[in-house]
Amino acid sequence: MNTSNQQPNQSIFSENTAKTIFTSRTFWGAILSAVAALVPLGVDSLKAHKITIEDAGQAVLILCGVGTAIIGRVEAKDRVYTPSFLPGPNKSDFETQVSPTK
Repeated sequence: MNTSNQQPNQSIFSENTAKTIFTSRTFWGAILSAVAALVPLGVDSLKAHKITIEDAGQAVLILCGVGTAIIGRVEAKDRVYTPSFLPGPNKSDFETQVSPTK
């Protein structure tokens, strides 16, 4: 009988390897969100043949949001879990289960 502490999904969640930011789905999600928000803004500005202060302000706000998401991803140290009714790891996946000892 195994008497050591075991964690569910240990092979998935215990790896402590670093990866490049360019393999992060969070990074690419932030970039694609920025593109999706900036393209319509840019198209309207090009059609009007001018960039307004409002357009520039919107672009700055969009880029601030993207920057915040990327910084948050890079600086993240703790694992996160989702509520049981949502996809992704649940809180119980991170809790330690102790096997009974004899």
